[in-house]
Amino acid sequence: MAVIIREERTIGGKKFSDTKVYKTDKLALTDATRKQAEKLDEFLSKHLHKIEQETKKNKLLRLKGKGGSLKLWYFVGTKLKFIDNSEIVLPEDKKYIWRAIWDHTKELAPGELNTRSGTNRDHFLYCYRIAKFSWDIVERGGNWRAWVEFLDSPKINIDDRILDWVGIKMIQVKEKNWVRILNRKLRQTLKNKDTSFLAKEELYELLEKAWGEASNENDNEKY
Repeated sequence: MAVIIREERTIGGKKFSDTKVYKTDKLALTDATRKQAEKLDEFLSKHLHKIEQETKKNKLLRLKGKGGSLKLWYFVGTKLKFIDNSEIVLPEDKKYIWRAIWDHTKELAPGELNTRSGTNRDHFLYCYRIAKFSWDIVERGGNWRAWVEFLDSPKINIDDRILDWVGIKMIQVKEKNWVRILNRKLRQTLKNKDTSFLAKEELYELLEKAWGEASNENDNEKY
């Protein structure tokens, strides 16, 4: 399959905006692949429009850019679960889907396209990731900015096992605003370590160490 994104391209000396570009890791783009990409593009158009309408109906869109925006972006994340359906998006195409989503957002877009868009630091990817947790866990963790800072951590960003551990561990946490403290401790603990070489048990041992230090920190931000 392929994923359609829209870019500005120069053809024959003239600039054309919103030029369809088929993104795929396959060497050849067949007619069948093009048709599948067009079908996915149509699905994204309808689905993102529906999400936007739902955020308006539920009075969530008005939270964009405000202190309570976490609730909006968590809701959006829950609506992006279709990405896990291999009949809609092939696993190998996931890396392109985040940029494609931007082409079908209007009021829902958090701002203009930027250097983070379509990368592993994409806004909609972060929405999708936090929605893997229960709302109770996410809300107690902190605000949207705190979660973005947490997910921006290079180690956390590239190793899904860390987020899996967080989802399990945070069930135990009852206090609020734990994300920033845990983020700081995880960065310190994992600094200069390539977690991809660690077995799950070794990684979790390090994470438990960070957890213990965060739990014992006495700076008026307690767990």
